[in-house]
Amino acid sequence: TDIRVTEPMLIQTQSFLISSPPYWSYQITSTLAGNQGTWLVRRRFRHVVALEDRLRHACPGSILPPRPDKHATRALEEASTQQSAEFAVQRAKELEHYLNQLAKHPAAGQSQVLRLFLGLQDDIGTAWAEVSTNALTRLGAVGAGVSMKVAETTNLTAASAPAHEWEEDAELLALCSSENLRLGAVSQAVPKLEGTVILLREQGDAAGALGMELSKASKTLDIDYKFFEILSNGLLRHGRRNKRLSLELGAAMDSFLHQYKLVRYEKMAMQDRRQAIQRKAKERGRADSRALYLSQQQRNLQINGQMNQLSQLEQNAIIMDSQALDAVSEADEIGARLKSEIHRVAITRRTEWNSSMKTVASCMKEACSERVAIWESTLEAFENLFRIPEQAPQPAQGNIAG
Repeated sequence: TDIRVTEPMLIQTQSFLISSPPYWSYQITSTLAGNQGTWLVRRRFRHVVALEDRLRHACPGSILPPRPDKHATRALEEASTQQSAEFAVQRAKELEHYLNQLAKHPAAGQSQVLRLFLGLQDDIGTAWAEVSTNALTRLGAVGAGVSMKVAETTNLTAASAPAHEWEEDAELLALCSSENLRLGAVSQAVPKLEGTVILLREQGDAAGALGMELSKASKTLDIDYKFFEILSNGLLRHGRRNKRLSLELGAAMDSFLHQYKLVRYEKMAMQDRRQAIQRKAKERGRADSRALYLSQQQRNLQINGQMNQLSQLEQNAIIMDSQALDAVSEADEIGARLKSEIHRVAITRRTEWNSSMKTVASCMKEACSERVAIWESTLEAFENLFRIPEQAPQPAQGNIAG
């Protein structure tokens, strides 16, 4: 499936009772594989948020692609009456990349949730109450959703606990333990890399600004101050090179930023496994308690001839046992999916990080060489400026005879 997000449209909503801010709507065109047809729908960003929430519950144990962020500045812009078309075009590109990643995902790409999102011609709110156009329906669904998200946030914090406290599969225990160490390292290292790129850009801006001021000074002062012009030239070239380096490193860091955003989603996948293990233990305990109660009451009920009550207890025990088996099956399925997802992400990460590291090393090497050349040429210009010209030796004068 190939997905295109185009034609952003600013929707102004008018209501007698409720005033809501304008929002952007996007046309989503999905071309199905094998010439099976094309789906054409319009969706807004709120629908994409709901899509992620539903995929999280439909595909437990999956490490989903990171959804585009709703940045603070964009949130303010989105709530204003004057929204830029550049914002909408950039958002459309982000959504297109995200939806194509979901379509290629081994679990999410095959889910009915994604197919409904891409293929339902009517307003998606008719199927998903949390994005309904009816305010009362939406508020009811959102209220329940908030409770679930608070519980998920609490559980996500708990999922950061050492894996040996809850994981019972030896292979998954080793895998989750090593992944938690890696996720912690990524969470600390990537912001530092981002800070380095920002620092390089700020240094470039500062060098450029100082160079411009010195250039102005060199044009207004006497020729004896020519060293201002030389230093200004060096600073301007150094500033431009630093800013170019920051752009190159920023582009090369996309794979690192992607993995940084993926940390939260991998922790949520581990949380799914943890919750499945807890459900399995709970259902198994209930089934064992029901079976024990049945064994204790069975003889007395048979003696007293209470066969109907005995039959009901046996039926309840069978139901409890069936629920326990379903919980075991679900936990095993989530565990297998989590294991597969961690390996899948690791393969992608190794490929992308190797390429990014080579790019970073190449950019740094080239930038260092050029900056050395800039300041060596500046030093040479200073030396030439202040070099005292050597005087030619005077010929020796002999005594003139009178």
